[in-house]
Amino acid sequence: MISKNYCGLAALGAGITMLVGNGVGYGIGIATGFAAEGVARQPEAIDSILEVLKLGSWYALVPLIAAFIIALCLVRIAKKGGCYDPCLKCCENCSTRGLAALGAGIAMLSGIGVGIGIGTATGFAVEGVARQPDVVDLIVDILVTGNLFALVSTLASFIIAILLLKIACKCRCQCSKCDD
Repeated sequence: MISKNYCGLAALGAGITMLVGNGVGYGIGIATGFAAEGVARQPEAIDSILEVLKLGSWYALVPLIAAFIIALCLVRIAKKGGCYDPCLKCCENCSTRGLAALGAGIAMLSGIGVGIGIGTATGFAVEGVARQPDVVDLIVDILVTGNLFALVSTLASFIIAILLLKIACKCRCQCSKCDD
């Protein structure tokens, strides 16, 4: 049995791990913006630009995938440590629920980088459309493709946050001292 303190720290660590999504979302957003700008300059290069954007975005997702796997492992450690049965009446030192809730909140901070990245990409796209209004469809294709890659990091962080909230919200005590 894993100590309740380690269990709570594992839950918090899972949330912190997902902060990797900040860099991933921001980086993909910047690349998408430059791709939109490139299409505005040379619309005939759309296929090549899109190919490079997709390849770069897949590479950018590697750290997120690694962080997601580590965060899932930390959530499993939190579960194995008996974190689903914390009794606040019997175990006043159990901080697992609070740490898991804090970890869930921290995990969702990855949305900051994603928001900045998508906002930057959209700004470049608008600038490109203003420069070449006749290629709006091509620029929108680039924008949607890149932004979908960027949103993957928010989705991964959201999944981890939900798993941590399940730990934080589980309030059913299974000890013989309580009526809960």
